[in-house]
Amino acid sequence: MRGPKPSYPISLTEAEVKSLQQQARAHKTGQSAAVRARILVSAHEHPKWSNQQIAEGVGTTDRNVRKWRGRWLATRSIADAPRSGAPRHFSPCSACTGDSNGLQSATTECRATSTLESPSDSTTGGS
Repeated sequence: MRGPKPSYPISLTEAEVKSLQQQARAHKTGQSAAVRARILVSAHEHPKWSNQQIAEGVGTTDRNVRKWRGRWLATRSIADAPRSGAPRHFSPCSACTGDSNGLQSATTECRATSTLESPSDSTTGGS
């Protein structure tokens, strides 16, 4: 395979390996977290593999492997980094309370319209 061998090996404790393997196999884990967990477990189990070999084994890109190997060494976490930019101006719950400039009436109207129409109404046409 092309590409140099990584200069920073991933060493995990048994508890970390078990936790990452569990996250990679869990049905409720998000796909991105599962891929990150598989990257780290593969890097730990195959220290001589290049990032490209790990990427092919996991089914991702070598750039993604480099990113998460480095992130693991810096933070020991597979969680997303905090988002940059301004915080939200309203939370999703404020739309339900009617505090946000008529969003409640718009969503209520959409729900009312969608519940009134049913697929059977549109299929039974007049003669």
